[in-house]
Amino acid sequence: MQPEARHREHAVHEPLPTHYAPGIPLRILLVEDSPVIRESVVELIEADGLARVVCATDSEADAIKELTANPYDVYIVDLRLREGSGFGVLRALQESRPDALTIVLTNYTSPAIRNRCSELGAKWFLDKSSEFERIVDLISNRNSRR
Repeated sequence: MQPEARHREHAVHEPLPTHYAPGIPLRILLVEDSPVIRESVVELIEADGLARVVCATDSEADAIKELTANPYDVYIVDLRLREGSGFGVLRALQESRPDALTIVLTNYTSPAIRNRCSELGAKWFLDKSSEFERIVDLISNRNSRR
């Protein structure tokens, strides 16, 4: 796990947790196995100062440990991880943080996988190869609604 990492949508209107405060950057947990993608995501979402990747990890076990120990405003989850899978992370989020803004960012975009992610509580499902930059819009929208 790296603290302070330099690391076809489906929308559901989710309630905002009560711990949001204007002017404070959104806290993000990034679960991604590729160091290159982690770096790109961090650069993309931290550019405007509205969000900060507080923790980035590449394994299911580390992600679950982190998300149960600390609250985050946004969870960005890849399905393929170094150890375990993003499905396990989504299950843990569904159990412990069902109202969280959860974004699946993956290359595995079949309808069956998209549906499974939705069943596990993912609020958004993005294709890494074509919708990568939509993360900024989703985070910006979340930030403006607090």
